Amino acid sequence: MTNEHSESGRLLSGRYRLSELIGEGGMGRVWEGVDELLDRPVAIKELIIPPQLPRDEVEVLRTRMLREARSAAQLSHPNIITVFDVVEIDDRPWIVMELVRGTSLSDVIKSEGPLPPARVARIGLQVAAALAVAHERGIVHRDIKPANVLIARGDRAVLTDFGIARLEGTTNLTSTGLLVGSPSYLAPEQAHGHRATPATDMWSLGVTLFQATEGRTPFHRATPMATLTAIVTAEVPAPQAAGPLTPVIERLLHKEPEQRPSVHETARMLQEVAQAAGAAPAADDHATTRTEQPAPQAERTTAMRAAPVPPPGGGARDRYDASIPPGPGPGGARRDGARRPLVLAAGALALVAVVALAAWLGLRSGGGPGELTGSEGTPSASAEAGPDATGGAEATAGAGDDPAAAEPSATPDQGDDGGDDEPELPDMEEHEDQTGFAVDVPENWPLDRREGTSVFFDIPGGGYLQIDQTDNPRSNALTDWQDQEPSLSQNFSGYELVGIEAVEGEAVEEYVSAADWEFTFDGGDGRMHAVNRAFHTDEKGYALFLVSTEDDFALNRAILDEMTESFEPAEE
Repeated sequence: MTNEHSESGRLLSGRYRLSELIGEGGMGRVWEGVDELLDRPVAIKELIIPPQLPRDEVEVLRTRMLREARSAAQLSHPNIITVFDVVEIDDRPWIVMELVRGTSLSDVIKSEGPLPPARVARIGLQVAAALAVAHERGIVHRDIKPANVLIARGDRAVLTDFGIARLEGTTNLTSTGLLVGSPSYLAPEQAHGHRATPATDMWSLGVTLFQATEGRTPFHRATPMATLTAIVTAEVPAPQAAGPLTPVIERLLHKEPEQRPSVHETARMLQEVAQAAGAAPAADDHATTRTEQPAPQAERTTAMRAAPVPPPGGGARDRYDASIPPGPGPGGARRDGARRPLVLAAGALALVAVVALAAWLGLRSGGGPGELTGSEGTPSASAEAGPDATGGAEATAGAGDDPAAAEPSATPDQGDDGGDDEPELPDMEEHEDQTGFAVDVPENWPLDRREGTSVFFDIPGGGYLQIDQTDNPRSNALTDWQDQEPSLSQNFSGYELVGIEAVEGEAVEEYVSAADWEFTFDGGDGRMHAVNRAFHTDEKGYALFLVSTEDDFALNRAILDEMTESFEPAEE
């Protein structure tokens, strides 16, 4: 991972000086910088390549980022992020773009709660104006959501992140059958596997307006697959706080794409709502000249939000609402009280390796081993069932088989005698998660990011730890892994199964069941060794998914055992 301090002050292409890191995700970092030739502030987006990413996917990541730059560069409008330049250094593209001082609509909703309909109408009108320009150029954004709408001074809305936008006549970067975009904002036709059209952007705009007025998305469920199922089968919930925006939202959220209003009709309806409130911007024919609006330096500066990318085998980064606030890092005080039984993350889904490049596939054909299955039924490993491009099947928990169906064979009991070869563990500190669980992690494993129900920690020397959870665990961890392994294993280059074994011992004796799925695969920097440990109570399930280099696996496996012993689930 690039070191922030070593990069600050770096001069790119003899012109662009990096200053302050203002945004970060698995796929990229965004820096505030200065164009020293023109003496103007800029935002600079840096491509980050996950160390575990297969070599043949690195070029796809690069191509995707270049597509983002090309898509945005074709569009000129005050409500669309401006791309100034692209420079390639060490075979990595850096996008130089307009610096927007403000925050995302997602953060505005988090900090202020549901917004007044008139304000939402004004913001929506600007997004519609941006989409009108994109659609007329044959570009479908495919990921309209609050996290991709920046709100600058004066409530100027700026549409960002064209990383998965599709330009007519170009090649699709995702694997066949994979869905692209964030599950909560996907249109029904996308969930069915159909190609995105301008009408799908209008659906996502409707979801965005709904969330801005209601404070939640209309179809959000505990897992991506459950969310996709609701999008396809459930009735659209009636807005409760949208007021005059209600008919606009209802039309945008029509299940049949041909019944949704065009972007121009949507803009007209939004302008009527805004004008009725007495503060509507003039209708924009998207022919205006972009003007830079200054903002106080004290205001938080945000450029295009770096699209988070889960490393292969991890959970999809934007598979859940992007509005989930970051949790506390390691070091929180341990809670008082007796240790509660831990929970089994009953069906973690293997992640499609190529998905690591599409930073936010909502689901995929197969999920990430760090993901949890969460509803009764057979494991969903097919792309048709609901892959997201950040892609893979959503977490669905099938009816579990009899826990006694197999004999346990792994017992990471912390009381076992490890002998003289037992590795020396590093100093540990507690991570008290915002969702309620607590666990000891090594002091030198920094908290990297939070994505939906998952939290990620970096492992020095290569690898990572992902902790995921579900409120609907399957009944038996062992049989769940056994059921899913044949299909999910195909998503890993050079996959070799080490074993799927029940886990016993003092560390897991209070759980309903626990099991390890261990395997190796080819990563970007060589052979990687992974183990996905699932355990659960009747009400909650957790999975600790460890990806390590072969050289460090023995130590990291011992650390995983220590973490299992220290784990305290959230209160039920």
